[in-house]
This record gives sequence, C-alpha cells and structure tokens, in this order.
Amino acid sequence: MARRRRERRVKYGMGPGGAVYVIVSALILGASIYTQANLLFWAFGLMIGGLFVSLVLSWRALRGIDIQRLMPAHGVAGEALVLRYHITNASWLPLFGVMIQETWGKGMHGWKRVGPVAERPALLLAPPRGWVLHVGPNQACQAEAVCWPLRRGPLDFEQIVVSTTFPFNAIRKSVTFRQAQQALIYPHLHRINRRLLNRLSTVEVAGRHQTDRRGGHEEFYGLREYRPGDSLKTIDWRRSAKKGDLVAREMTKPAPPRMMILLDLSDPGPPTLIDTEPARKRSRRHAKPDQLTTQQTLDEQAISLAASLICDGYMHGYQIGLAVKGPPSAVYPPHHSLPHRAKLFEALARLIPERRDLRPAPPGVEASVIISARASEGAAAPGRGQAVRISG
Repeated sequence: MARRRRERRVKYGMGPGGAVYVIVSALILGASIYTQANLLFWAFGLMIGGLFVSLVLSWRALRGIDIQRLMPAHGVAGEALVLRYHITNASWLPLFGVMIQETWGKGMHGWKRVGPVAERPALLLAPPRGWVLHVGPNQACQAEAVCWPLRRGPLDFEQIVVSTTFPFNAIRKSVTFRQAQQALIYPHLHRINRRLLNRLSTVEVAGRHQTDRRGGHEEFYGLREYRPGDSLKTIDWRRSAKKGDLVAREMTKPAPPRMMILLDLSDPGPPTLIDTEPARKRSRRHAKPDQLTTQQTLDEQAISLAASLICDGYMHGYQIGLAVKGPPSAVYPPHHSLPHRAKLFEALARLIPERRDLRPAPPGVEASVIISARASEGAAAPGRGQAVRISG
C-alpha cells in the first residue's frame, strides 16, 4: 500500500509567459507615469487585478485536488512504461491546464539517478509528464504519463507535482503529493532466431535429443506382455494369437520441449571502461555519460539473452527452468505457467552480478542451455551429452 502525504502549502513560481507578463506590465506602468493617461493606469490595474484573481482562484482549486498514482506491476527495459493517475477535484472551482510530473527531490536532474540496479543508478530517458485539459468541480478523471526505463531492476517513485499556469501562463502554482511506490523493470528483451529455438527444442536437460516416451495414448510405441488391469482395447489380438499369449500395445505420450538455462556470471573479467550510450542521445538528454566496464556490459547482455529465451520459450510452450552461477539466486526447475515466467523475470531483474562468488554451479542442475558472460566463448553445436552454450 502506497503512502501518500500532500503538502498543504501551494507553491508559486514563474511560468513560461511570466517574463513577458512582467515586462508588459512594467512598460504600461512606465508609460502611464510618463503620460499620466488614465486609460493606461486602468490597463495596469487590470493586469495586476487579473494576476491577483489568478493566484486566488488557482490556490483555492489546487487545495481541493487529490491524485492517486496507479502503478503498473512491472515494466521492460527499453520499452515504454505507462503511469496512470486518478485525479479528483473536490473544490467548487474548475481547474484548467493541469500538469503532472514525477520528481525525486534531487533537483531538475533527479530522474536521471533513480533506484539501485546492479548497484548502479537506473536511468530514465526523460522525466514522466502528463497533462489534463480540464477537471470540473466535484469531478474525477484519469491521466497518463509515459517514461522509458533504460535498465532493469527496481524503479522507485517518490512524489508527484501537480501544477497549473492558468489563466495567463504567467505564474505557476503547484502542490506536491508524496507517494512512494516501486515498479520492477524486467531485462531488455530481444527477438530470438527461430533456428536457435529449434535447436534448443531438440535437446533434453541432460543434453540428449528428445524422443517420445511410453505410457500415453498418442501413437504406437511398441509391444509388451499383457498386465493385469490393462484395458482390453490395448490387446493386439493378432500378435496374441500367433504367440499364444496376450500381447498389449504400448502407446506414446507427448514430451513437451524443456529448457534448463544456466546463467554463468562467475567470471569478473577485465575492468575496462566503455561508453554504452551514443553521443547523439547524450547530447539530447544533457546527461553524464553512463560508463560501464566490459564485464558489466557482458553481464547485462547475458541477462537480457536469458530473459529473451524465457519469453520466447514460454510463447512456444516450453517448460523452462533457471539457475545462476556466481551471484546468489534460487534454482527454478522447468515448468510452464505464467506465474512461473513472472518469477523467472523477477529473479533476473533483481540479480546483482557484482555480488558474485567463487561457488560452482548449483548442485543437481543439468543445464541444456548455458549462457555465459565471457567474451571468449561462443555458441556451440549440441552434441550427445552436451548442452548448448551461448555467449552473452
């Protein structure tokens, strides 16, 4: 349950047209003093009176507004995360031109350093902003704000600022709502080549090629001796007559494709710094360059590849399991369900590769797919008794 607290004091600041409004008012005042024209004095008085009325009406309307953030359950790195807001106006005055913005109490650039992700700050492409044209008295409406998380992991939201510059766009009136919530950002997802999925679907957990299994009701598998309790429909009467004893047909049962993914993040690698953002994006965002080491980049690529295999494997009906070598993490046996896929995504989103240890792979895990964060290793063809190895 999110905690909300609204600041009762309405804050005032200069709006986009504030400088023009002040300059025009000063020119009218100077001209009226110089010429002593009553019409100019009346014009200056109307401008000051309109400004005063704007302050009073906006202050009264903003004090009656309430907002509730409707946080999505999760997001995906590199994809749009839509934040929804439920706005209620309990005042008898309407409110126009309402701006909604997320802030983190860290100045204008607080949105660039939000939430620990792999012991590094997560970045947003831009601060979330929403806009509502009109909220009538005693009415409610919904608004949306879109943000683009660039990294996986928990993304914290702290406070919401509701502001308006109506009617003259000269003075900005704002009120702050403190509402702490968190959204978990899943790793970036890639499109997997179908040929790779077909290769992985023919390999069992122990590395052997998958075959049909006995004990089902699908296709013919073989013959065996009749056992008490078998259905009479399974008896092969022709073979039984030739052999002189009852012979039963044994059918196959479907063997769904399975993938046990072992994510190998145990190698620390050389601490070489590289820049992961193009210069064009940095100049547009006016942010400091995000420098990662070579190994950190390989770790993130391996985690994204594991998440992409899980997503595509689930869509194709695979039973998917996950184990991590290096950072501490639970072992998830192969299974196919939507809650199981969500657990795998959450485990990958919360991984911290820097907290790696020298322990071997989890005991009892026979992986069919090994995703390594080592640059020297590449994809290997599956042989008998071997797993498919993919480099991140």
